[in-house]
Amino acid sequence: MLFSFILFAILFINVNSSSSNCTNRELIEQSLNKVHIPGAVIIVVDANNILYEQAFGYQSLTSLKPMDIDQSIFALASISKTFIAVAVMQLVEKKLVNLDTDINMYLSDNRKIFHPIYTNNSITLRKLLSHSASIAVDSVLQSTFFQPGDNAFLKETLSDLCFKYLNPNTSNWLPRPPGNVTFYSNEGTSLAALVVERITKMSYDKYVEENIFKPLNIDISKTGVRLSDFSNTNEFVEHYAYNASLLPLWNQEFPLLNITQMKGNLSTWLHISLFGFSGYPAGLLRMSARSLSLFLRMFINNGYPLLSSESIVEMKTIVGNNQIYPYQPNFDNNSSQQLPTRRYGLCWNWRTLSDGRQYIGHGGTLPGMTHLMLVNEKHNIGVIILTNSDTNAPIDLTPQIYETIENIHMSLFKCFEKNHANSFLWNSNQLFLGFYILFIIFNR
Repeated sequence: MLFSFILFAILFINVNSSSSNCTNRELIEQSLNKVHIPGAVIIVVDANNILYEQAFGYQSLTSLKPMDIDQSIFALASISKTFIAVAVMQLVEKKLVNLDTDINMYLSDNRKIFHPIYTNNSITLRKLLSHSASIAVDSVLQSTFFQPGDNAFLKETLSDLCFKYLNPNTSNWLPRPPGNVTFYSNEGTSLAALVVERITKMSYDKYVEENIFKPLNIDISKTGVRLSDFSNTNEFVEHYAYNASLLPLWNQEFPLLNITQMKGNLSTWLHISLFGFSGYPAGLLRMSARSLSLFLRMFINNGYPLLSSESIVEMKTIVGNNQIYPYQPNFDNNSSQQLPTRRYGLCWNWRTLSDGRQYIGHGGTLPGMTHLMLVNEKHNIGVIILTNSDTNAPIDLTPQIYETIENIHMSLFKCFEKNHANSFLWNSNQLFLGFYILFIIFNR
């Protein structure tokens, strides 16, 4: 009996408890404070477990409400795009769509979307999801999409937005054939979400709720797009920007938003009231970091329970086999180009950080929000950092904020990859020792 107990203890002791030994909350807190990040939530996961989770700072500076892993609701910004790719690949697996078919086959509309110059180069889901459809909506125009509260949804539908700005009579197109260059496009990925709507005959946000959130056991009462989707508005993470002297610039950049200088000892800060925009699939899914971690674990777990492993491989594959480069206005066909630091799969993008290593995932920025969600190249560890810091305003802090968030990512990957490897070796030795004890027991 004693030997059985010893064997059980050897085989099932949880070694992951030592993983937090290489993380230092105080150092992370100091690095966030140094670049004026009001609050952050950090989660590290593998395919089956949360390895680390911590909340830092505040979701509201006025009430000093602390960040919470499970309760604080973030607008995910462009991390939302990764959900579009999953939705599309679900339809691909059901053979309802093909990545390389002209999207006009799926839109079922008298209006057509195509490049006004290169009419024979069709717009496909693959091109939309990999930012290679030659769409280039003007950034000044994009800033007018942001409107306070849910106003944007009352004035314009997702369909309205796509057909208004992506029709061939507009100037929102690059002077290069679709499939020839990459150029990051919110409207292009939103158009892919519109295809999901047309094929499934349900709104995109409802599709995500039924076919992504529910199968992952994500609490749908804590997810949504519109502010009215939530019963408890106190859980929203507030949007902030540092350096109140830039208020005139902010009002010029985002004329429809309600941006105000805070009072008293917070007078160096700007508060950005909650807002929305009709192209919501590309950047406005709202949820907690804990809920997002369930989605990321699905990706690390090769798609289970939402997708096949083949679909995960498809999403990770870089468009054009690394031979399609970012658009440059003065590009010379005879000039050589270096590999860009970001390369596009299907809404899951590869990026090279300062440690020289490649990671896949997505970042995201909105007024008063900056996030980064990455998975390592071994596809076994993922890190999520969600913050209510701003990197939109032209201030010196912008590169430092990016650098801080990326440095935290790299340190956490280094920490938990090492523990992951040690855990594997420890468990192997553990198993060997268990068999050795069994051998002794049965040969006494």
